[in-house]
Amino acid sequence: MRQKLGLTQTQLAKLANVSQSIITKIERGTIEPSYSIAKRLFEVMEEQLADTQEQIIAKNICTKNITFVKSSETLDKAIQLMKKHSISQMPVIDNSDIIVGSISEETFIKNYDKIKNKEMNVEQIMDDPFPTIPEKSQIALIRDILKRYPAVILTKKGKPTGIISKADLLKKL
Repeated sequence: MRQKLGLTQTQLAKLANVSQSIITKIERGTIEPSYSIAKRLFEVMEEQLADTQEQIIAKNICTKNITFVKSSETLDKAIQLMKKHSISQMPVIDNSDIIVGSISEETFIKNYDKIKNKEMNVEQIMDDPFPTIPEKSQIALIRDILKRYPAVILTKKGKPTGIISKADLLKKL
């Protein structure tokens, strides 16, 4: 774990207030650390992990190729796009390529009784658009948004540049 965090033995030792030789011996398996040393090492590494995760920005974890469906397209087209791209939600755009809504598996389930046939237009059942955030937003903001929404759209100068779903965030764990 130390190496995944980008820490040298010396850096970890300094942060945990132990000698570097103790770290070496623990990693080689020549000694078993005392409870207090092990606890300090884990606490330091957990802090480093939290700091690392807070430095992750949205554009580094997003899906850059956003799959859109037009509001005038049929529900069948939306279903086919979702299957083809193995996605569970996507933004809905108008004929001017402006995001006007969203559609997801949940949308289809929620509106199951309203759907008379798959030739209905997406705009007839679409949900509100996903929230948008700047592509340099930090993971804490993304995490909070994804507690309430299935996805978030990243923007740069008002233009969509990526999408982050709950699955994208889980990949970073």
